[in-house]
Amino acid sequence: MTDVSRPAAGWFVVLDGGIVALSALATSDRAYRAARQRLPLPLPPRAALQGLLAATAAIHLAEAAVAFRMARRRGLPSAGRWAGQTLVVGFPSLLRLRAVHPG
Repeated sequence: MTDVSRPAAGWFVVLDGGIVALSALATSDRAYRAARQRLPLPLPPRAALQGLLAATAAIHLAEAAVAFRMARRRGLPSAGRWAGQTLVVGFPSLLRLRAVHPG
């Protein structure tokens, strides 16, 4: 049985940390105002950040669906786990899955 191969922890930190920051900026007036005061660069409008957050969610859902189908086609019993991991971290998980050869 082939288990799920996890990408390096750094991918989770960088990519999911960015999603957490984007989520805070897109959904919280307080976080957005604080970031605008502290960051040396201008921030996009919150509406743009909200659109980016929605697009990020859609991309991760699509990647998870691709991972599930790819794992099923390869006969991997862990297709659901591959999909869940890909939903969380995105493309690094798909790259790992592409490298897996069914036993």
